Amino acid sequence: MAAELVEAMASRSRQALIRLEMGAGNMVKSFRVSDLQTLLASMGRSKSGLKQDLVGRALRLVQTEYSPELLKNVRQLYESRFPKTSGWLAARRPEGISVAYSSLSSSPNTTSQGADYLNGISKPIPTPAPEVKLVPLPFYQTLETLLPPTELIAHNNEKLQDSQCIFELTPNQADQIRNASELRAGIRSIQVALRICYTDSIGVQEDQYPPNIAVKVNQSYCHVPGYYPSNKPGVEPRRPCRPINITPWLHLSNATNRVTVTWGNFGKRYSVAVYLVRVFTAADLFSQLKLCSVESAEALS
Repeated sequence: MAAELVEAMASRSRQALIRLEMGAGNMVKSFRVSDLQTLLASMGRSKSGLKQDLVGRALRLVQTEYSPELLKNVRQLYESRFPKTSGWLAARRPEGISVAYSSLSSSPNTTSQGADYLNGISKPIPTPAPEVKLVPLPFYQTLETLLPPTELIAHNNEKLQDSQCIFELTPNQADQIRNASELRAGIRSIQVALRICYTDSIGVQEDQYPPNIAVKVNQSYCHVPGYYPSNKPGVEPRRPCRPINITPWLHLSNATNRVTVTWGNFGKRYSVAVYLVRVFTAADLFSQLKLCSVESAEALS
């Protein structure tokens, strides 16, 4: 009797494991190339090759090296691609900086009290989101975070969405921008940069514009570098995406700055962040390299 019970329990365990593997396999088959590369890299596997190669490699990983860590990574990637529910992610509020994030569809006349409001702007109940990390860039030094990576939330089924963030510069931040040297006419070395990437908790994210992107700062549209609209719906820019300099359109005072991001909602999830940065030229980086090499030589002598 005991042996039969043990065998039955073992059989149920094997069946449960098979169901989990099949479920994970089905999730893997729905992944994009970037998802497959992220999964394989997180498990120490090569992420090079065509999509069919990546799918096969990921499926073999699920079948031969199934583990709780692998299942967790698969689920995170799947849920980031196919979220169960949409919601509003409130931006954390850095000390001394007023920040809010809302949908433009929110009624400006709506009033209420309590935790449902941030800076007087109404919002739906916030939902947790994965911690997004952006890749450091050699020509940009982050001085302060004005808005941490915050997900762009679709509030309806329309393909074109508008999401808005507001923030105020402190007097010190405004002075840093105002007193910064010019890299060229009208372009200062201290800037406020807006960055957009995939919403993904695994790995470090590169800048990635969504389809149909447009950025409006205080009622004026700003230039999105390297972006050329496509006639095909849902197509992301093929060129490398860069931080967007929104400094020329900002209020360098205690007035509220309002940034509206227009983006194409085609099933992918994106996050937006705003930073105060110092921009380096190639000559600056070369000088730093020479200085480092001199210091290293002196240390060795």
